Amino acid sequence: MRVAVLLTALALSGCGFFSRTKSTFYSLETTPFEGTRTAATVPIAVEGIELPPGLDRREIAVRAADHTLEIRETHQWSGPLEDMVIHTIAFNLARRLPEGMVILPGQAKPSGAVRPLYLTFEDLSAGPENRFVLDARWKWGTAGPASHERIEVPMSSLENAEVVRAMSAALGALAERIAGE
Repeated sequence: MRVAVLLTALALSGCGFFSRTKSTFYSLETTPFEGTRTAATVPIAVEGIELPPGLDRREIAVRAADHTLEIRETHQWSGPLEDMVIHTIAFNLARRLPEGMVILPGQAKPSGAVRPLYLTFEDLSAGPENRFVLDARWKWGTAGPASHERIEVPMSSLENAEVVRAMSAALGALAERIAGE
């Protein structure tokens, strides 16, 4: 009987070994805009983005000094990163352009002309230094030349909340530059 009780106690205490660590979820934030709204004549719609391979994932990833990615499995984005970036860029643009000049995610496109925006990110990551790097090419429509932006945001650390803050700031700066064109 004693052996059975001891084995049961050991088995129950061992179950904690197999339990999953709880994940923490993060979302991007739009950035405030205090300036004058840029004039626009045709509504803009973010039609597509391409994220860097390896970074388009649910987990937060930080670049390490040896050219590897540190995948923080229990620190995750609250949704697909591509959707979050599109949402953040669109709402940042809406803050910087006249009312109704940005077709927000989920909104129906008007029957008139729409200016499609395509973004390709070469880099969208923190580390290995305490900075966040956004390196992107963007263009209106599928033809014509692309504009290039490289934005670096200093960070106090590579902690997850700081990575999220810096990424939000970098996307806000990119929207500011796009709206300026």
